[in-house]
Amino acid sequence: MKVVLGLFAWMLVGALALDECYQDVSLDCSQASEGLRQDNPVRRMPLQRCNAKYAEYGRHGNVATELQAYANLHLERSFEYLLSASFFNNYQTNRAGFSKLFKKLSDDTWAKSIDIIKHVTLRGDEMNFAQRSTQKPVERRNFTAEVHELESLAKALDTEKELAERAFYIHREATRNSPHMHDPEIAQYLEEEFIEYQAKNVRDLAGHTSDLKKFITANNGQDLSLALYLFDEYLQKAI
Repeated sequence: MKVVLGLFAWMLVGALALDECYQDVSLDCSQASEGLRQDNPVRRMPLQRCNAKYAEYGRHGNVATELQAYANLHLERSFEYLLSASFFNNYQTNRAGFSKLFKKLSDDTWAKSIDIIKHVTLRGDEMNFAQRSTQKPVERRNFTAEVHELESLAKALDTEKELAERAFYIHREATRNSPHMHDPEIAQYLEEEFIEYQAKNVRDLAGHTSDLKKFITANNGQDLSLALYLFDEYLQKAI
């Protein structure tokens, strides 16, 4: 009998611990006999624990902050891709294929950042556009979009690898074997929306970089403009 009573008491304590929002509402309503009246100041008080946060998101570790930093990283890289697309679309360079490639990368990266922001709010958090990662930042030279075609592909490949590795880092933080750090929902989100997508982007850009290098090498420097023109035509059809 004592065992049954002890088990019941333990279950009751666990249930009360989960009923955080209910406790807040009950407390507010008990502070005044007319607690639900619109003109009552208690009625207008925010319910701090009645939000969409659950599990360990934002309580331990840095999954929440890293997710916000990941959104900001996507925004920054999206603008860099857009600058590259504009550079290759002017009357001097006139590389429509390269411009199309970088415009697509810019649009996709922008869309991913918006999706992350939506997911942050889905988990009851607020987006902080000043948030940066706790990881050591990747050493980057001053960004410039005015580079030749092969260099632009190399920079894009490095960017996609950076985004992929950051997703791995957040995934590792979300799936640590610890009772205080485990968020399978965030892990699944990263797997479905980023990890596979980044793997394809890295593979495609690595292929473009290698192919263009072969175009240039096979040309033996005799007519570089023709090799670049043909590859640009290929990009226009492939993207």
